[in-house]
Amino acid sequence: MKRVIFDTNVYGNLIDEHDYPVLEHAILADDEFIVYGYSYIRKELRKIPKKTDLSKKARSMLLVLYDSITKGRVLEHMPKIENIAKSYHLLYKQLGGTYSWDTSIKIDFLLVACASVNGLDLIYSADRKTMVSRPALKAYEQVNTQRKLSTPTFIDYKKLLEEFRNHPVYRLIKKP
Repeated sequence: MKRVIFDTNVYGNLIDEHDYPVLEHAILADDEFIVYGYSYIRKELRKIPKKTDLSKKARSMLLVLYDSITKGRVLEHMPKIENIAKSYHLLYKQLGGTYSWDTSIKIDFLLVACASVNGLDLIYSADRKTMVSRPALKAYEQVNTQRKLSTPTFIDYKKLLEEFRNHPVYRLIKKP
């Protein structure tokens, strides 16, 4: 069984796929692929402005997709997660990382700490600049080793698409 979490950008990217309803169905149909949510991810999705009808619709679609895929399996934030994330950031900066805590890297580090604390196997992300940068990866590994936590494996969003476009349920629905 794969216990996974999606970075916030995965939900936006999925919505942009021409076949996203079929991808969603394939993800939901796979009992060996369990997607967890995290309170900070949903908060990020809720921050999408509702200025236009299009942005209201996108925000709504993203929240519905998030709720559907996570099925109420939402990992809550704890002080321990925040402490680990701040440890990642401190070491990240020492290793040459350039982003300050109050940028998008904060959510990335909180997400990795949450996945590590909860023993998740994989994190899917399309983020190459911050979450899976060399200094960040070294920071996760060192901090998690010190705290006796397992570091999740990072999988690129494109691999998620490949995996589920080859899924039997996807092929069944998308018959030529």
